[in-house]
Amino acid sequence: MRKLLALAGLAAVLSLALMASSANATQPVIQFHVGPVTSDPFPETWCGVVEGTAVDTVVENFGQDASGSFIDTFRVTSVFTATATGKSLESSGAGVVKVEVIDNGDGTITFVERDAGLALFFKIPNGPILKAADGEPARSAGELSSTATFDVATGDLISFSESFHGPHLFREGVDVCGPSIAYLMDP
Repeated sequence: MRKLLALAGLAAVLSLALMASSANATQPVIQFHVGPVTSDPFPETWCGVVEGTAVDTVVENFGQDASGSFIDTFRVTSVFTATATGKSLESSGAGVVKVEVIDNGDGTITFVERDAGLALFFKIPNGPILKAADGEPARSAGELSSTATFDVATGDLISFSESFHGPHLFREGVDVCGPSIAYLMDP
């Protein structure tokens, strides 16, 4: 799970770097497709408790215009297998990220982001979606919107706002670790 979140974080950082570089200079249109790319198995610890291995698969299509605005469609899947029981759990997310870059003309730049799709879910491979501690499916879906304004000279964040519609596990504080650890450790 940590690896999946790290991949999502890395994609966000790379996107911000691309946007920041294009905010000050006109860039040609960028378009690329990745994947599917599957990692070799690597050691992983699920929720800091369950030792095992994971394999990640990524598919992405990215397009950026000269203003730095972009559309990114992606699917990231990670399959974690517990060493002790051999049980596996799949975490996956897929969606579309649209970011508009606005030069405010006053030394600040604003990024308006809209994400939509099945942001993250946890399921048994070839089986059902895992239930969270509250009995609901362990998944985040719907739309997430954010607006961030930065000082171009210093990179300082000036303002940030965010809203979401639909279930979002981590923003709502849903316990995913308890049920997933119980599943993975049950012989």
